[in-house]
Formats: sequence, structure tokens, C-alpha cells
Amino acid sequence: MKTKQDILREVKEKDIELIRFVYTDNDGVIRSYATTANELESDLESGHSYSIAMPFFSVLDTLVPETRFGCIGEISAVPDPDTFRILPFVPDTAMVICDFLNKSDHSSCGLCARSLLKACLSDLEYDVKAAFENEFYLLVRREGGTYVPFDKSLCFSTSGMNVHHDIVIEMILALRTQGLKVEKYYPEYGQGQVEIVYRYDDALNAADNQIFFRETVRGVAQKHGIVASFMPKPFQNLSGSGSHLHLSLFKDGKNLFYDPDGQYGLSQMAKHFIGGILKHLKAICAFTTATVNSYKRLVPHNWASAYVCYGFDNREAAVRVIAGMKGREAVSFNIEIKPVDGSCNPYLAILATLAAGIDGINNKIDPGQPALIDPHDMREEQRREMGISRLPETLIEAVDALTADLFYKDVLGEVFLDEYIKLKQFAWTQYIQHVSEWEMEKYVEAF
Repeated sequence: MKTKQDILREVKEKDIELIRFVYTDNDGVIRSYATTANELESDLESGHSYSIAMPFFSVLDTLVPETRFGCIGEISAVPDPDTFRILPFVPDTAMVICDFLNKSDHSSCGLCARSLLKACLSDLEYDVKAAFENEFYLLVRREGGTYVPFDKSLCFSTSGMNVHHDIVIEMILALRTQGLKVEKYYPEYGQGQVEIVYRYDDALNAADNQIFFRETVRGVAQKHGIVASFMPKPFQNLSGSGSHLHLSLFKDGKNLFYDPDGQYGLSQMAKHFIGGILKHLKAICAFTTATVNSYKRLVPHNWASAYVCYGFDNREAAVRVIAGMKGREAVSFNIEIKPVDGSCNPYLAILATLAAGIDGINNKIDPGQPALIDPHDMREEQRREMGISRLPETLIEAVDALTADLFYKDVLGEVFLDEYIKLKQFAWTQYIQHVSEWEMEKYVEAF
């Protein structure tokens, strides 16, 4: 456990000038203020005051018109000393991740996803292991504001590795210095698309790691004069980018999802956990695929998942049961939730999914039969018999599913849930009112 004194000592020894107090708003945007080294001691103790409206500030950089929060009321962004990191991609700078807490006594304000996740984890009798598996694009910004892929190399190609080498090596080394254990890297299916995989961790650390990962990847890319984007579907004709969520439950060092005598190694507890996720999955999508763009990725035959189902090593299933690696089956066995992307708030994504899984365990929810083929290739009658339905096809469908799923009122609290729904409804309204280039091209001279 790092202490505030540890941070002050490290800042002095490393000649750090600026310390970013970072938080992730509930629309998934990473934001921050920075304090100077000479003001750090008091800010570590008190945090920094923000308007109570900031947790629900929109990615469109405005408040939602219908929000209950406005000019009155303040909360504090209070740093967690354990998350202090020196940033390797900018000079003389460090960061620390914050919780939003009540200003007067630093108790929970009920508006902070990170705090809500911590509270959920503290109530469990299990150790939750998690990781995000990220895909992203390396892009070049042209004059005029358009973006094109950094390269045109093929999936898994060594030529792509050569092209990416200097950038990716710097990313990996920068991540390593911040405590992330990078395991694999490869060029992905899209031109200029990259995947970097780092090791799982305890659930809260996994969510924090996702913040470090996003910040580092983008920061290193900026150093090289390019853009790294986690946008789910930046190009119509290229592969989308996911941030698949991997989960498993442990107790006393034992993986509770693994049973060598179970079907494909799946324990009964894991089946119930999957059952809970499938029950709430359409609502979960409002948290895990959190933008209007997200749903352009969730289409059939794209290995991104398009249906509410599970399967064993089935890349078209929304919940994919991943067999353990030879020699370490019991440790590596886990489940993957595929309708997750880099636009999500990682604390909300883990919380919403984990809570659904625990609901499945508590109520012994049967997930039904696994999908043994691509569910889109099934007859409609077969899908209906197996209880397989389409995932939401738009953000507003996911929001409507969340509104109808009363379970999340207990998980998040009525105020948080209500404000989150308003946030996403606002994004949808802005999107459908926007006149696109496609509309101008097709209609302006036709009528």
C-alpha cells in the first residue's frame, strides 16, 4: 500500500513538477486537473473540488439539459495513493486516480462509478479477477481533419510488426513501468489496427489498469505524431475495435469457474454466473457499448457478437467460455464478454457485468444450451427455441432495456441510474438530429 508520504518522497526524488488528479466521468471520458508539486501535500489530503454535475458531464462536453445537477453543490476528487504513477510519455509529470466523494467528510456521494465498484467488491465473498482485451487503431490525421490508417499491413503480419515496432515497443515499455504486465501484441484485422494484451488483476486494479492503458497508448501515439483511437467503429469497411472483458471468480486461490468434470471445464457456479449476464445483457450493453458508434460494431459475422447467447470458444457468442491453456487450465479458465468497447467507463462495465453474474449465482439462473454454431446462421425458430435474441442494435435500444431492468436501480442507486439514462438519451437525441454527409449526398438534389 502506497502512502501519501511515499508519493511526496517520490515526487521530490524524481523532480516531478505536475501531478494529474485523474477521474473517469460516467460517459467514459478520462478527465483531470493537475496540481504543482509544491501544492501536492494539501491536495493529497483534501482532494480537488468540482461541481457536483461533473460526474455526468457528457462526451459532447456539455451538461445534459434535464439533469438534476447544475450550478449548486460541490464534491471532491480524492486521490487513491495506490494508483500514483510516473508518466513515461510526458516529462516531469505523474498521475493518480481519484474517487468522487462528499466534500465535507469524504464519504460516498453515490455518483462515482469507481466508488460503487469498490463497495460491490467489498460485499463479495469471492476474489474477482478481470482484464480488458483492447483493440485500437493507429491513425494519421490529414489536412482537413480526416483520418486514415497508419499502415495497410495484414492481420498478424510480421511486416505490420515492423511498421509498428518503434511505437508499440515504447507503449509496452511505458505500460511496464506503470505496473501493467504486457503479455502479447499483434497487428489486428483492420489496417492500422493493433491489439496489446496485458495480464488480469483484481477487479478494481483491472479497471484502473484500463485507465493507465488508454492514457499511455494515446500519449505515446501523440509523441509520434499520430492518433491512437479506441473508437468502436471508425471505418465502415474495416474491423471494429473491442475491449473484451474477461472475468473469473477465485476463493482461497481456487478458480471457481473451473471444474475438470464439467462440460468443457465449466463449473455449475460459472453457468449460473453466465445465466445472470445473459438475463441482463441487453441492459448491460448501455454500460459496456456506451456510444451510438458502438452498435455499428455489433453486427453478425464480425466476431464481435450480435446475439444474446454463450458458447465454448465461439467468437460470435456474446459470452465466450475460454478453455484454459494446457498445463494451467485451472488458473487461466475464464469467460469473455464480447459486447464491450473502449468507449465504456471500465468501472461501470465491470460493476454492471459482475452484479448480473452474482445475481445469476444467487438465483441459480440457467443459461440454457450453448450456441454451437454462429447464432446468425441458425433458423429463427431455432434461435427462439434456445432463447437466443438479438443484442440491441442501437444505443437507445440498450437504454430502453436498462430503463426496463429494475435490477440496476438496486445496483447503482436511483439517482445514479436516472442521471445515466438521461446522459445516454441526450447522446442519442443529438445523434439522430445531426444531418450527416450521407443524407446530404443522397437527398439534397433528389428532392
